[in-house]
This record gives sequence, structure tokens and C-alpha cells, in this order.
Amino acid sequence: MASKHISSVLTQSVRSFYATASAKAMKPGTPIAGLDFIKNAEPVVSKERSDYPSWVNDLIKPQNTLAKLRKMDMWTANDEDQKRFLKLTRRIKIKEGNVDAALR
Repeated sequence: MASKHISSVLTQSVRSFYATASAKAMKPGTPIAGLDFIKNAEPVVSKERSDYPSWVNDLIKPQNTLAKLRKMDMWTANDEDQKRFLKLTRRIKIKEGNVDAALR
């Protein structure tokens, strides 16, 4: 019972995170927060989109959710979708095990 509640809370928090995350590219020259940890160094700024490798553009594409993956036929799914399905189902089992252990 408690693990279902935890799963719903986690799902809600993930949804709210992605609802607030911005997938827009930064304008060139925009300082990147969190990367200015070296003293007396120039701040790290974003570059032109063409200066980055092509795989960087794939980072903003949303990944398939567990609900979508469960509806897929795993025999015809590509390797990335199969790995993601296994990763997400393992993560849920681990979290449920942690909740059960904490309630003992």
C-alpha cells in the first residue's frame, strides 16, 4: 500500500520537474549558472549551436515514459527502448524494496 503511494508521489514530482524545465537553447554568450566555481576564471558562456556536437541536440528530446514502454511490444522495440524499460522497472522495484525495508 505504501509503495503505491510513494510511486504516485514520485510520478507527480517528476511531472512537475519536466513541466518547469525549459528545452530552449540559450542565446550565445549567456553565462551558464553553476559552472563558475573556479576562482579568478572567466565565466563559462554558451556558444553558437553549430559549435556543439550533433548529439547535444538529442538531449532535449523527451524519452519514452514507462507507460508508453509498457504498451510497446518488447520484441519489436529498439535497444534503447528495451534498456530504458529495464532501467525504469528496476528503479521502481528498488524503491519499493527501500520503502518496505523502512516500514519494517
